Amino acid sequence: MSNLLNFLLYEAGWLACMGASAAGHSQIGIACAALLMAVHLQLHPRRSRQILLMTVAAVAGLLVDSLLIAAGILKFTQAGPLPSLPPLWMTVLWAQFATTMPNCLRWLCQRPLLAAALTFVGAPMTFLGGQRMELVQIATPELPSLLLLGSLWAITVPGLLWCSSRLHPGPPSSDDYTCFR
Repeated sequence: MSNLLNFLLYEAGWLACMGASAAGHSQIGIACAALLMAVHLQLHPRRSRQILLMTVAAVAGLLVDSLLIAAGILKFTQAGPLPSLPPLWMTVLWAQFATTMPNCLRWLCQRPLLAAALTFVGAPMTFLGGQRMELVQIATPELPSLLLLGSLWAITVPGLLWCSSRLHPGPPSSDDYTCFR
């Protein structure tokens, strides 16, 4: 049940950020995602470790997305705080993504090749969805751009999962939400 709740909290935050940003109200999406991350932290037994993981993920995501912007691969329709940075809602999504790593994505922590393969395919698909929502433009020709994007994510996400496994050692039940103990 804990993994299901973790997944639902993440998905609700992702949908809030994407939907509100597409409607031109990214602040609302950011606030919703922040509230859901606060709920996650209230329920998580290792708050300080989870905050550290969320911070590492936000910084890693900021670097990856900034690199993709600098390379001309991505152009977000909403500006970041600086022209070379992604919008804040994107960095919030990276932090929120980290909430899934010691919980519903924990099974991937010991499977880095599978995590890389899933990310290599899944990240470009997500950005194509973002492009359809007019949140981001992917450089043309799209295939090389998507291959580079997928490659960067396929390196970053297994690295974050490795960090998660070091910050959250022990059996999966040790990271169950406190309401399910």
